[in-house]
Amino acid sequence: MDENLKNKVVLLRTDFNVPTKGNKITDFTRINESIPTIKALIEKQATIIILTHRGRPNGKIDMKLSMVPVAKEVENIIQKPIEFIDNIGEKIDNNPEKIFMLENIRFDGREEKNEMSFAEELSKMADIFINDAFSVSHRSHASLCGIPRFLPSYFGLCMSKEIKALQNSLNKPKEPFIGIIGGSKISTKISVLKNLINKVNIMVIGGAMANTFLRAKDINVGSSLYESDSLDIAKDIMKNAKEKNVKLILPVDGKVSKSFSKSELSKNKNLDEIEPDDMILDLGIESIKIILSELEIAKTVIWNGPLGAIEYPPFDQSTIAVAKELARNCRIKNIKAVAGGGDTVYGINLANCIEDFTHVSTAGGAFLEWLEGKTLPGVSAILNKK
Repeated sequence: MDENLKNKVVLLRTDFNVPTKGNKITDFTRINESIPTIKALIEKQATIIILTHRGRPNGKIDMKLSMVPVAKEVENIIQKPIEFIDNIGEKIDNNPEKIFMLENIRFDGREEKNEMSFAEELSKMADIFINDAFSVSHRSHASLCGIPRFLPSYFGLCMSKEIKALQNSLNKPKEPFIGIIGGSKISTKISVLKNLINKVNIMVIGGAMANTFLRAKDINVGSSLYESDSLDIAKDIMKNAKEKNVKLILPVDGKVSKSFSKSELSKNKNLDEIEPDDMILDLGIESIKIILSELEIAKTVIWNGPLGAIEYPPFDQSTIAVAKELARNCRIKNIKAVAGGGDTVYGINLANCIEDFTHVSTAGGAFLEWLEGKTLPGVSAILNKK
């Protein structure tokens, strides 16, 4: 982004895979994240061609997944016209007065197959490539991994911000370093847990996955959701934590109900009070207190996954409490708190404190793979070129 881009044509890969209802966009987060890069390119008098996608059309044209409604919203935000391009591979003449956009690039089956013929065709349209789509950079797709083979390539502002936040928190953390992992299943986060155990001082386990850890310790969880086939995994993680002197925080109580539909009858119970038909749907009062006391000393925090069934109040209380405490500590103590994943972002928004976090990533799979210690294909394609 520091390059001289005047009179240059730039292929800008964004992630405009935003939720819609009909043709109305219901969440502008990913669009808003791309705007600083678009505005910076406008200021540098570059000609911009936006490459992006929506949904999974499986290499076929599906106008329900057209980029047209997204283009209209971007036009409104940047106050510049957007013109659609039909002919892929045709060199675009420099024209910084307007912005160009290709239709959903997943309409071409070569995109998801990472075919170099498609990447080469795209590259012929421009002088420079910029990847500003961290949230899909764990995909080995042509627009992410192929184009850097043919063009000088750089990270956009949003992408750079994501990478810097994750590198600083995982590779250069100030201690105590706390990992908070929630959600429903251990099986989807085995690699995350195993990688973070080697990095953190304290690990907090919440959400339904905590029930699996409790069952692995022969603690009764009533009719709560847990993974019977992941009990040995939970035991291994607890063993690893002990060997590496990592303090593992598990629930000591829970907010329970007989069903989701009877949330108004929820009760706080110690674990030894759980009845056979009780479902643990959130952390209890004492568990929250323990976590908040640990957060008092934290200097770096990584968070992925809600700590309760946040879509069913009042089982959002622990997630909201932790979000508010982290936000407060970012403001007052200048700690680093990085959070990511769709459900986590939803929980932080419930607490109305997202602006106070050091960084909140909307990336799901890419964020998780980074926490697993993996190198993302879309990132390495550019780093390996330099």
